[in-house]
Amino acid sequence: MWNLGTGEVTVILVCALVAVWTTIVWVVPFRQPVLGGDFIQFYTFGTAARLGDWTIQYDWPAFHALQVSLVPTSDPHFYPPTYPPLVPGLYAALSLLPFPAAYASWVLFSSVMYGGLIAIAARGCVSVSRRHVLMACLLFPPFVAHQTIGQSTIWPLLGFVSGWWALTQSRPLAAGLVLSVVAIKPHLGMALAIVLLTMRLWRIVGGVLLGLAFQAGITVAVCGREAVVAYFTTTLRVLGDTTLIEPKDERFTHALRMSLESLVPHGVATIGWLAASTFFGWLVVSVWRHSEDWALRISALLLATLLISPHVLAYDAILLAPATLWLACWAASTRQAAVLVGLIVLAVAFVIPSARLWGIPLTLPLMGWLLWRCRAVQYWKPPNGKIVARGDLASVVA
Repeated sequence: MWNLGTGEVTVILVCALVAVWTTIVWVVPFRQPVLGGDFIQFYTFGTAARLGDWTIQYDWPAFHALQVSLVPTSDPHFYPPTYPPLVPGLYAALSLLPFPAAYASWVLFSSVMYGGLIAIAARGCVSVSRRHVLMACLLFPPFVAHQTIGQSTIWPLLGFVSGWWALTQSRPLAAGLVLSVVAIKPHLGMALAIVLLTMRLWRIVGGVLLGLAFQAGITVAVCGREAVVAYFTTTLRVLGDTTLIEPKDERFTHALRMSLESLVPHGVATIGWLAASTFFGWLVVSVWRHSEDWALRISALLLATLLISPHVLAYDAILLAPATLWLACWAASTRQAAVLVGLIVLAVAFVIPSARLWGIPLTLPLMGWLLWRCRAVQYWKPPNGKIVARGDLASVVA
């Protein structure tokens, strides 16, 4: 091991930050109309919410017309949004600014949120300074992609990390409440539903349902029933034809289902995806049954989330930031070099279009292997130095 001083580590991290951000922003071809291209749809969301139009996001031609009126250069890019009706309200304040300023404000806000979440997740995990932890987390390639494109997976990340923290404090109901935030992107909650129902964690389930009920009530009160009906109609339409929301450029897609559909007929791909999802669900439930540490449990859950979700793009891998931190901590403390290498390769592979074999993203087998390694852990040193006592675990299950 190299014995590096604090100053030397800082210099290395600064150089790495410049190299990684420059490479991803200028070399990786995301094919966006402008920097932060995906943020255009959220900027349009905010404008619609500010104007009191909560249904336009489900009228895709009308939404596109409003989008082009706000950002004329985005005309060639069509966004088919299917978010819950209340989501545009999250961006209403940003819509008061010109688009470049709004995008810059979103990058700053989401970066601060991301840094805070990683700082929470990293408590007691590593022996280096907090400054170095935060600098290192900014190197995570999916985070760079998330910010460059201007995406919104930071919201589900908020739900997962906050839920982890609440569970470490033996507060299952509160954990469920904050985990309900994942519903902003409902497809990212599939693995969570499998785990909670299979494990019969009814207090967490109750918190999730309470949080969803609150969101539903606010949605009806603010957006109106018409918006709710339009949301469900659009959701059913997309479930019937998932290609409606998949990007035309498939190089940055990482969903198992979409990968299978590129190789075999739709029906066969669906069967294969369901079979694989059942297997991954069994793996993550097995981890939860054999481990009492919430860091390992949530790490496995986040891996399963991206393996099971039918819609995964490079920026969605920002969800793996806390899992990467926790698993790297465990691997370093137990000299699991293969796991460390796997985590690094996985993070980089998410933003490299050519990291595919026969059309299948290499990220899929890598995540599957890491999930299997979580199940195979014989010794787990909790990053926060705490193990949930059996009595506490029983109180969560009850």
